[in-house]
Formats: sequence, structure tokens, C-alpha cells
Amino acid sequence: MLGTLAYRNLFRNKRRTLITAASILFAVFFALLMRSLQYGAYENMIKNVTFYYGYAQVHHKDYWKESSFDNTFEPSADLESQLLRHSNVSGLAPRIEGFALAASESITKAAMVTGVEIEEEEKLINFESKIRSGRTFRKDEKQAILSSGLANFLHLEVGDTLVLLGQGYQGQSAAGKYPICGIVEFGAPQLNSRLVFLPLLEAQSLFAAEGRLSSYILDVENVRRNDDTAIELKNEIPEELTAMTWKEMVPQIAQVIEADNAIGMIALTILYLIIGFGIFGTILMMTRERIYEFGVLISIGMKRWKLMSVMLMEAFFIATIGVIMGIILAYPVLLYFYFNPIYLGSDLANLSQKYDVEPVLHFSLNPEIFLTQGAYVFLIAIIISFYPIYKISKLKVVKALRGTE
Repeated sequence: MLGTLAYRNLFRNKRRTLITAASILFAVFFALLMRSLQYGAYENMIKNVTFYYGYAQVHHKDYWKESSFDNTFEPSADLESQLLRHSNVSGLAPRIEGFALAASESITKAAMVTGVEIEEEEKLINFESKIRSGRTFRKDEKQAILSSGLANFLHLEVGDTLVLLGQGYQGQSAAGKYPICGIVEFGAPQLNSRLVFLPLLEAQSLFAAEGRLSSYILDVENVRRNDDTAIELKNEIPEELTAMTWKEMVPQIAQVIEADNAIGMIALTILYLIIGFGIFGTILMMTRERIYEFGVLISIGMKRWKLMSVMLMEAFFIATIGVIMGIILAYPVLLYFYFNPIYLGSDLANLSQKYDVEPVLHFSLNPEIFLTQGAYVFLIAIIISFYPIYKISKLKVVKALRGTE
């Protein structure tokens, strides 16, 4: 009976119900918009790091402190099978990395040269989707792929020749000339300005490091288990090797995300306060309108606890409607911006690139955003609904009937 009364009260004054539900709807909408933008920025930052470093790597225990060819290792079938046996590892991408001077006819720049097995790397980097011009190489070709930032600096295009000069394994000289078969563009400005990719065998030959690797990039199935996977692998692989996550390899990104998230939570708290006062205003208006009604119901014998229960149910129904409609309204907007991110203007783009941030505002469709923000706003609405319950508990019936309460 109480539930039926609460349900009927929603439609007895449709405008009052609509105003209250609308305040909750817009609260959910703006909370989702703000949090989606934050999550989108974090996901994009992680993507721009992990596309190259991977979510986890296995390499020599001293390699990350000193990226020297002396800290490379010889792979083995036993090691590969041991890594692939882990339940969260679905693939391996072997690499050898080194630094060299990249040169065109009259311009030089320090570059990071990465030897890759293109078939395995495709699963991580997805070269095909990032090719700006040209194509990828085959593993038996003597060709190079340049990042677009480096190609622009050196004034090189597909078909031109790249010269690499450096030092290889055990101090041997490294020099080679490579036709450019493709130019790729990455989101991370710092990496985009210095990467050169060669077939793995060709890079090993260039650096006189035949049969050696700098690292295995791990293709993990469940990103949430990434930290646990690295810890487990550290205990399983040979002592001279170690496993590291992207958070350990690029800790500054994790710190930026953590700091920004803390600032975001402060901003979100302020938004919740604004939302709370907005909802409270509508609840206060609704309560003042119904004081006479409450007085009549109590005077004819309705128990106060029953009236409180009806009000709580009304608040539950209105909050549920408002939250669901807010999510329905926000989802297509977020979906549009998810597939059509906002590109910053030239001034902001130049500023963001100075801090190695892609000049694009991405939005996220992470289900966690919809669940948490919907739940928070719903909880705020329910807490505020205790105001009319409090008024009912303190209601003076005679004053309420006279309209002086």
C-alpha cells in the first residue's frame, strides 16, 4: 500500500516530480561529463606510454638503470615458453634497442633505434593504423620506418635514405644506410620525435649484437592484473632478468595521473556540493508545498512512520528516474566525443607538446564512470530526502493545517 501511494504521488503533481527528477538528471549529466573527460585523459596518457613500452617488460635487471648493450641477454626457447605459460601473458614481442645518430644529407639528430619482429609488434603498436605514408617492412627487408616528428626534422620522406651512426655491442662501431619504407605518427610527442624502427635481425646486425635482445614486451590479457603479473614473473624467471610494469618504467606518468586525480576529486566534490544544494532546493520547495497535505494525513490517523516511508519511497523513485535519465542523456554525448575527440587550437597544442602531452581531449566510456557517478548522485539525493522526513517527525499538526508551519 505504501509503495502504491508513493508511486501515485509522483503523478499527482507531475510538474513537481519533473523538476526534482530534472535536477538529479542534470547532476548526473555534468558529473559524467567531467569524470569521462578525466578518465579519457588518463587512458590516453597510458595508451601513449604503453604503445611503445608495453604494459610490462622482461629485460636484464640492470637494463633500465643503464640502457647499454652490455645489459642485453640471449633469448631461449625455455624462457619464452616459461613466460607464455603465465595465465595473463598472451604474447611476446622481442626487441633490441639502441641509440644512434640519425642523419639525412645535412641534418643530424639523436634517435632511438628499435629492432622489432613486425608481426608481433603489430599486436602492440598496430603500425598499420599509424602509417602516415608508405608501408611497414617485412622481417627480411633492409628497410626503416621513421616516426613523423623525426622524419619532419630530418626532411625525409618515403623512398629517401636514412643514415645511422652509433656504437654497438662491446664498443663496436655501428653504421648503416636504410631506405625509408614508411612513416608513422604516434600520439606521444617525445617518442614521435625520435623513433626509428628496423627489422629485428637487421638491428642486431647493425649493433653487432646478433642473437641478443634488450627486452621482451609482454602482451597481457587482463590489464588489471598487470602489477601482480610482474611480481609473479620476477619470482619465476632467471635471476639476471626482471619484469617491470609501465608504472615502474615511466613513474612520472603514474604520478601525474595520481596528482591530477586528486585535484579532480576536489573539483568533483565541489560539483557534488553544487549538485546537492540544487537538489536540496527542489526538495525544500516540494516539502513546503506539502506541509498542509502532511498535516491532513496525520490528523486523519496516518502514522508518522508510514508517511515517512512514503516520502522515502517517493525520493527513491524520483532519484532512480533522474539517475537513469541522466545516464541515457549523457551516453550519446560521451559516445560522440569518444569517437570525435576535441583537438586543441595551435597555441594550446604547442603548450601541451612542451609537456609531452598529446594536444587532444579524449573522453572515456569506462562503465565504472557510469556506475560510480550514478551511485554518488543517487546517494546524495537519498540523503537530502531525509529533510522532509525530519520535517514530518517535528510537524505540528495544528500549525500545518493553519498553514503557519
